Amino acid sequence: MTDGVTLNVIATPQFKTTSISIDFLAPVSTLGLSQRILLAQLLETSSADYPTQTALAKKLATLYGASYGVNVYRYGLINGLRFSSSIINDQFANGENLTQEIFAFLKQVIFRPLASDGRFDTTTFDRQQVNLIAYLKSLNDDKQYYAERELFDLYFKEKPELATSLYGDEPTIEAVQNTALYNYYQQLLTHDDIKITVVGDVDADDIARYVADWQLPSRTSGRQPIVYQRPVTTAVSESETQPLQQSKLNLAYQLPVYYRDTHFYEALVFNGLFGGTPISLLFKNVREKNSLAYYASSCFDGFTGTLSVQAGIDQRNQQAVLDIITEQLDDIAHGHIDSEVFNQVVASLINNHESRQDSPRAVINQSVLDQLVGSTVSADDWLAHIQAVTPQQVAAIAEQVTLQATYFLKGDESR
Repeated sequence: MTDGVTLNVIATPQFKTTSISIDFLAPVSTLGLSQRILLAQLLETSSADYPTQTALAKKLATLYGASYGVNVYRYGLINGLRFSSSIINDQFANGENLTQEIFAFLKQVIFRPLASDGRFDTTTFDRQQVNLIAYLKSLNDDKQYYAERELFDLYFKEKPELATSLYGDEPTIEAVQNTALYNYYQQLLTHDDIKITVVGDVDADDIARYVADWQLPSRTSGRQPIVYQRPVTTAVSESETQPLQQSKLNLAYQLPVYYRDTHFYEALVFNGLFGGTPISLLFKNVREKNSLAYYASSCFDGFTGTLSVQAGIDQRNQQAVLDIITEQLDDIAHGHIDSEVFNQVVASLINNHESRQDSPRAVINQSVLDQLVGSTVSADDWLAHIQAVTPQQVAAIAEQVTLQATYFLKGDESR
């Protein structure tokens, strides 16, 4: 492949389908992320050769019901626009070369959008923009989503591009102009780092030949930073009252452990024990034992060193829930860890990891991520790392957790 374009073929007879992803990667920004989300809506539903969703569907039907989609994702400081497709393996296609056909199709939908005179088709652009804005407005009815967005606005106040929802930023998307988006897309095609990943029972030389037909120009290559190490700041809090039956309590902590660094696997076990699994302390003690929450869980993001907690509660129990969450952290930090629960958490993490190996999409995700961070961990090594974690190491992780932001969406049933 040429500079800035990487092809990774994972040839395996494990799957009866061939899965393909073409990822365009660039440093994250609020505007860029929102533009990519709008592009995904446009490019998933139309192209010059298939100007309607019906035309696209008919084409995919001729390819034995192949799938096609476009989505946007973010890993820390990197955001990606991904074109993906899945198609049955050629050996099940009565002699047809479906793999070659799907690469020809992807070339069409990526490089021949429904556009002319330096702009996307006006009707299609306007419809997708209006639909996306309407969808974003509707998301505010999901109060947990709303509370989480408000929390990350507080937590990432100095880095707002990391707080932007992967569904988009409504004011930014509303301000996007057709010609500006088209120009952005042309720049993306020629300047973004491209990673092409194929998983299935395929021949790597054949795939390389199909991709060579795309005649991708070279671009600046080099690994881009992916991890954001947020500095510890003075803790902030904010609350808001809305007419709700269930209040939402969301917390953000800094946990200065990052993807695949020395203590990463210890942080995974810590999160599983704290609130990341159905057998966690938050689930058991906040929700079940003390009946203080409708739900309570935690999530760890190794690309930003962020531990977040989400809880649906009765507004009268806010302080009691805060106290018991803090108590769970303190118990772990002081080594008050039940060995049976600890072992169950480790087993749960291992089972989840092993189940992902049966998904070609998960294999693709991990392949792209390995390239972004410049390292690879085999399934056996991952298992060894997790099994080597001790309760003492998990206690040391808990000691590093620092509360940084609290957002409370208070329900007021009288309003």
